[in-house]
Amino acid sequence: MGYKMGELRNNSLYDRVNKLLVSYEWSDCTFLVCDKKFKAHKLILGISSPVFEAMFYGPLSTNSEIVITDIEPEIFQQLLNYIYTDKVEISSIEEAFELLYVSRKYLLDHLSEVCIKYVQSNVNIDNVITILNYPDYMQDKQLLSSSLRLFCEHAAYLLKENKRNITSFCLQKILTSDNMNIPEKELIKFTFEWSTYYCEMNNIPVDFTNRRDVLIKNGLFQLLRFLSLSANNLDEIVTNANSLLLPQEFEYIKKMLNECSVLCTNNIMDTISTVMIPRNPLKLQWYLCHRSPVRSATPAIIDSTHNYVLCKLKTNKSIFINYLNIPSRMTPVLNFCNNTPKQYHENVSISLICASDNSVIAQYRYNNNVDYDSNIDIEFKQPCFIKKDNWYKICFHWPRDDNMFSFSYGIQCRDTAYTSNRIYLEFEDVFSSSDNYGSFLRGLKFCL
Repeated sequence: MGYKMGELRNNSLYDRVNKLLVSYEWSDCTFLVCDKKFKAHKLILGISSPVFEAMFYGPLSTNSEIVITDIEPEIFQQLLNYIYTDKVEISSIEEAFELLYVSRKYLLDHLSEVCIKYVQSNVNIDNVITILNYPDYMQDKQLLSSSLRLFCEHAAYLLKENKRNITSFCLQKILTSDNMNIPEKELIKFTFEWSTYYCEMNNIPVDFTNRRDVLIKNGLFQLLRFLSLSANNLDEIVTNANSLLLPQEFEYIKKMLNECSVLCTNNIMDTISTVMIPRNPLKLQWYLCHRSPVRSATPAIIDSTHNYVLCKLKTNKSIFINYLNIPSRMTPVLNFCNNTPKQYHENVSISLICASDNSVIAQYRYNNNVDYDSNIDIEFKQPCFIKKDNWYKICFHWPRDDNMFSFSYGIQCRDTAYTSNRIYLEFEDVFSSSDNYGSFLRGLKFCL
């Protein structure tokens, strides 16, 4: 027959069925997907999907070429690959959602689960807006809940940096949240400003009336919690150039805030939410990245000539960092002999710099009394955003002074890579003196 028995035993059923898909042998149906033809087998499709079963074996079955207009050819090929091999390779969030649409259309529950699982395991700061931008009929309840929480944890940053990328679907989901890390005042100001971008992107004349209509017709205006504001915050919103409040609305809100009125059915304005409770802040989950020592190194010498240390950092996923751990000075020899105090005053500046253009992301000064031969924990006032696949420089700089003495810091050579929680961090240590080597940065805390 041309086949060896061993070959047949070694090939799985899916391997043999896949051969039919590739060779088109015994194919008995044809799909036209965006001008591209696909040949397949009714029996294999019918036993995999109740939709295909009805299409080929139901009372309305047809032998005509089947035209599909709502699926891209590449996605339809992925669908056939899954049906014939029970395997699917998803490479992006967008592809996962397209396959999720297809799986629901053809009632392939397991494929739907695979797509949702892929999105859940890959959601992060970089793509959470893409996920939330999909309309409700494309969403999964659990996936939506986890994605919305991630967004709300970092709402202040994400709203500021993605004003033009947020759809009305996405903004509506955001505004229905009771927990969010952004003041209501800033959320209202953002929503008013967003209406301008929405008009521009949809070729709507940008004026006061149209911008208000956008918010009202999309059910967004009524989700803003004006009655949770302070009087000062309300004044700031009204005087803002993007304000969309009508005079009577302002007077109504002001009256309610001043009198702390109890809402009743005769005292409600349709456009203003009756919710008086502020949104609750969310607690972020921080992870500790500890760079394990690899071997010992000579102490790092800081003096008036060599007064800075660099640590370069890159990550495979965007993160926030809010904490650094570095060594304190080594106890001077004279201190041992004279039994002098065990503390000193540390004065060091920390700069976070984007390596690609040397732009300064944030600057901090640490100015405290610390113990010799210990660790120094430096906590930022605001978390700093580290964008994936970009190098950043964390620069530790001591003020240059003609009277500056030489100081020694005990260091080790530490791991140049860290992997945990789907995060891969790379480190590169640089000293201002070629005589120094090792790792000054011992660790950091990050948030996904």
